[in-house]
Amino acid sequence: MNFPLIISIKSDQISKFERENIRKHKPFGIILFKRNILNFDHTKKLIKTIKSLHPKIYILIDQEGGIVNRFSNLKEFNFLDNFDYYQIYLKYPSLAKQLVYLKSFITSYHLSEMGFDINTIPVLDIPNSKTIPMIKKRTFGSDLDISIKLNEIFVNTSISLGITPVMKHIPGHGLTSKDSHLSLPTVSSSLKILQNQLKLFHHFRHLPYAMTAHIKYDKWDKDDMATYSKKIIQKIIRHQIKFKGLIMSDDMTMKANHYDIKESISKCNHASIDIFLDCSSDWERYHEVIKTFQVTNRYKKSLKIRNTKRKIELKSINIIQYHDLYNELIKLYGI
Repeated sequence: MNFPLIISIKSDQISKFERENIRKHKPFGIILFKRNILNFDHTKKLIKTIKSLHPKIYILIDQEGGIVNRFSNLKEFNFLDNFDYYQIYLKYPSLAKQLVYLKSFITSYHLSEMGFDINTIPVLDIPNSKTIPMIKKRTFGSDLDISIKLNEIFVNTSISLGITPVMKHIPGHGLTSKDSHLSLPTVSSSLKILQNQLKLFHHFRHLPYAMTAHIKYDKWDKDDMATYSKKIIQKIIRHQIKFKGLIMSDDMTMKANHYDIKESISKCNHASIDIFLDCSSDWERYHEVIKTFQVTNRYKKSLKIRNTKRKIELKSINIIQYHDLYNELIKLYGI
């Protein structure tokens, strides 16, 4: 069984030390970042090497497109931010849906062809006038119906090409003006406003994974951010949203997390987090997680749900035609 830990690696090559530890400890997954990626061929070989060490490992990436782009050095991943498609939808609904489909198809095709298994999309946060650009740009806007339509296209297209989605940042990052990468945001909105943030997550509750928000919600839990809150995990995510899949933490090295690795693990255990995500590339931290992080019963029982079977054969696709169509539509409408 894979250990429920997602790790990162330091560079575009795997060191001997990293190879030995991956082979020995069999983490659930490795998430790749821009520092690990040179080009298509290199990434494909890197993933093949990782899977030769541990065939059941899952290779993840956070490739939303737009502002979050781990392939920014490759023209094939040059897309608009998701919020731009929302704005296009207000004027040209059919065009917006077609562009989102093409963005998701092209992205998922390339990810699948390189050997990725999981992409941490969609961003289901609902923004308002105070939402920071770092979050707002990554959403499909504040209109629930539009966001559902565009996210369904985004998610279903990804799944059809064998890439498993992870909805985030549950139970919602749309009400804060702070970036949890830099500090711990606190949301003091009313319960009624908080409930509105749950609607998108409830609609997509069938997805196999959800990633938590490193945010404190005063009305739900005055003491802990969502990742560490048993109240929020059980009462809000499990009971109200009715999410039955696996819950992974957001990156435990973000500055919203004020605790050392031992206390972080203890608090995740208390909250019943299923998968521990740590992007430090630090095996001292990883060894501590492996030693003390508790494997949940849900994780043990849910291993079967993780594989997304590709519905479309990659060899049958002329991906250049999809790229050309996307670019032609952007040019035609002067976007």
